[in-house]
Amino acid sequence: MDEASQISVEMGALVLMCARNAVIVGDSMQLPNVITDADRPRLQAIGAKHAVDARYNCAGISFLESVCQVLPNAPQTLLREHYRCHPKIINFCNQKFYGGQLAIMTEDRGEADVISAWRTVPGNHARGQFNQREIEVVAREVLPNLPYDSAETGVITPYNEQVSALSNRLGGNIDVATVHKFQGREKDAIVMSTVDDTIKTFVDDPNLLNVAVSRAKRKFCLVVSGNEQTESRHIPDLIAYIAYNNCTITQSRICSVFDLLYEQYAKARQAFLKKHLRISRFDSENLTFGLLEKILAEDAHFCHLGIICHQPLWQLIRDWSLLDDDERRYASNRATHLDFLIYNRVSKQPVLAIETDGYKFHKQGTRQAERDEKKDRILAQYGLPLLRLSTIGTDEKAKIRARLHEILI
Repeated sequence: MDEASQISVEMGALVLMCARNAVIVGDSMQLPNVITDADRPRLQAIGAKHAVDARYNCAGISFLESVCQVLPNAPQTLLREHYRCHPKIINFCNQKFYGGQLAIMTEDRGEADVISAWRTVPGNHARGQFNQREIEVVAREVLPNLPYDSAETGVITPYNEQVSALSNRLGGNIDVATVHKFQGREKDAIVMSTVDDTIKTFVDDPNLLNVAVSRAKRKFCLVVSGNEQTESRHIPDLIAYIAYNNCTITQSRICSVFDLLYEQYAKARQAFLKKHLRISRFDSENLTFGLLEKILAEDAHFCHLGIICHQPLWQLIRDWSLLDDDERRYASNRATHLDFLIYNRVSKQPVLAIETDGYKFHKQGTRQAERDEKKDRILAQYGLPLLRLSTIGTDEKAKIRARLHEILI
């Protein structure tokens, strides 16, 4: 039986019932079988009801662990020789998790940066088990610099939600999966997105990190928060190992005006807002307004443009017949407005609507997201361009400038 650490106790017991002899192969330093939150209490209840010996604990240990506990005197052989990873990659696992017992059979030919790290700019970029900033770092900074084609590159992460978001962003050209699903597989290059702003125990798990690093044959790249990590142990050790081996730890250049909303930038936010008029009780909108003022002042192509804050939508509508009853009710509500309207100060014609979308309030599935879709349809009916800026997005200045140039030039 191979990959015995991923087999459940009950499944392994059923297999042994069919065997006269058994060779059980597994690695206790890799990930155990996954027990779902739904199954765990049921298995615990069965164990308690029938007083099942702890060595057969289906809810707590893998088949491999069970065998080692039930048969402590069974012959064991360490498969020491390692043939997959570049020596600098596997030596981290060897020293960290195997006590230096592995015999590394691959050859170091002096390749540069076979194991490296990218740090995001500091901030609270994660939203639960999803981190858009790390996704942008992977897509725009890490992958373009890898000397391997997409078929030989894998992107892994601890969380399913991040897998889904990465797959959408990368367009299905690269294999993306959780670390658990990548166990037993390999790629020339592996990129790992850790997601957490402050590394949690789940992500810092030694078995998970061991599996993640050892999936890479020739290149491993870690994408991690730029925040100081004081509570985790294993991932900081990996970063220290990368530095010790004179490999590159790169500070990401991807940033957002909304980074100023985070606690780490309180002084910078106050300094920025002092230079601009406060037009809202929301600092996200105040930051957007300050950025718009700066953009219009810096580019001669935009000198004829002005900004209106909180423009009522009903004032922009001339032909109400284009809207259905629901859209008319929404647009005629005096509270319905555009966060910002850039307009031509000479002709007084609207040029570009801009909305600042807080992630939690505007995320898919919320009531506000439904209203956003309605507003998008209405503006499209009248041919008014719209740019939405998410507070978890990036490069707002470049996006605004590009859209204005597209419209005007």
